Amino acid sequence: MRGSIHFEALGKSFTLFLGNAAQCAVEEQFDRGYFAVVADAIPNLSPEDAYAMSVAMSNGAIPPAPVAARAMEAMRGVRQSTLRALAYHGLLKHHPGTTLADVSDIIDDLGDDAFGDVMGRALRSAQGDPSKEEDGEDAAPGKLEKPKPIRKPKRTGRA
Repeated sequence: MRGSIHFEALGKSFTLFLGNAAQCAVEEQFDRGYFAVVADAIPNLSPEDAYAMSVAMSNGAIPPAPVAARAMEAMRGVRQSTLRALAYHGLLKHHPGTTLADVSDIIDDLGDDAFGDVMGRALRSAQGDPSKEEDGEDAAPGKLEKPKPIRKPKRTGRA
């Protein structure tokens, strides 16, 4: 399912899915739009820098120094409670009964970097990022392909 991210923590397999139900639950919890809540999780990181960081990290590359420096500065404003809430709502579809304490244990087990990677992939995947998901399939399997160019019919010389 588009937006599903699978990961291991605490010796178990988990699936994080930031679909419509999770997004609506986040809106209800914070009494704000979903995208406003996501933006507040890392308030000082521009969308361009966030994308550049995620692309570099997903490819195992080192991000450009200026981007990395801005991202490091932005990390001072990270709201762990917001990221935890996003993860909590994203886990409920596949793991009903999950508690905030469970999510905190998962985050502690993964560590901040790995948890950030999981959340970054989940956020991008839920929004239909055209990059590949972890299984190598297109992130949006039902998405329309680019339209093919229209070709003029060949003239046969007949009227």
